[in-house]
Amino acid sequence: MNHQEEEPQIRPRGKKVMLPHGGLPEVIPQYLLNLIAQTGGPDGPIGKQFVADPQSERAGFEGVASDPLIEDEHLAAPGLVYKYDAIVDEGGTVLRPGRALWTITYTCAAYCRFCTRGREVGVPAGYTWEGNNQPHSPHLSREQIDKALEFIENEPHLNEIILSGGDPLTVHPDVLKYVLWRLSLLQEKGKLDIVRIGTRLPIHNPLAIKDTHYEAVAQLHNPRLMVHINHPQELTPEALSTLDRFRRQCGAIEMSQTVLLKGVNDTPDTLVELFREIAKQGMVPYYLYQNDPVYWAHHFTVPIREAIDLWQQVRSRLSGVAATCRFVIDTPGGYGKVPIPEGNAWKVDWEQGFTDFNGTHFELE
Repeated sequence: MNHQEEEPQIRPRGKKVMLPHGGLPEVIPQYLLNLIAQTGGPDGPIGKQFVADPQSERAGFEGVASDPLIEDEHLAAPGLVYKYDAIVDEGGTVLRPGRALWTITYTCAAYCRFCTRGREVGVPAGYTWEGNNQPHSPHLSREQIDKALEFIENEPHLNEIILSGGDPLTVHPDVLKYVLWRLSLLQEKGKLDIVRIGTRLPIHNPLAIKDTHYEAVAQLHNPRLMVHINHPQELTPEALSTLDRFRRQCGAIEMSQTVLLKGVNDTPDTLVELFREIAKQGMVPYYLYQNDPVYWAHHFTVPIREAIDLWQQVRSRLSGVAATCRFVIDTPGGYGKVPIPEGNAWKVDWEQGFTDFNGTHFELE
């Protein structure tokens, strides 16, 4: 049965439905349109992630775009967020090496309606909005890339880079190859230990992955491919084949990242199936995120007490390598990711709250 013919054709509305401040237009490639049609249409688990709901998305807008993780305050170079800086004691011993997140592009193949960086991702080139008089630029220039690379090379004890986005695999092939080549040279010099690439392109549109992508990623030593996967139905034969080739040809270590979303994956059965399938296919289930508190995604958020109760049910059903997944809260204010402790996985002390990696205490709401 051809399910695609039974569903009305979705016509992406582009800028017409982007957020009030300018981010997240409705852009959906044909591959993803077909998948949406085959999985319940706009109200299915895939459609809800990518088809805009302007009324819900604009309901909480108060004139500015949200940056709950205060990334903009930690910009150290073009696109480079250096929030987790190194900690060195008085004797010069590195207690914690630094890691930085580097956004080389603010575009994606499709725009998740809950994107934590909706304040800047998908904003059209040259666009300006109230409170920001600088025209938006969707990509870093070669000069900006070189400036960021210079900072990375010269910053003491910075040993890990996370390429994020936008989606770094959507940049021009020559740009991607240049950036990863330069980072590979820093690995060879002993400056960088780890390079992660955060991407959803193998899920958004695996047909867009070309030979040049594999060639670029293969330049890195032990590249970590952090793949955003939210629902089992995203793991199509095309997506799995693409991910398998990254492992075989590039030696990629693939780790999954999932956002808990109301109406998409907020049932124990869905999450258990997802993490088991991810592990079965040779990837490492890594993070399940609590949805970030950005105004355009409030309708996707599972209340925290319900989310933790849900995770307790899921975690008890995972075993072996599927149990590597952790449920984390990326705390507002830029305090970092706080996992629900494994040792307390089935009972949470609501009075005690939780503590972040710097020892800052938070109450559960």
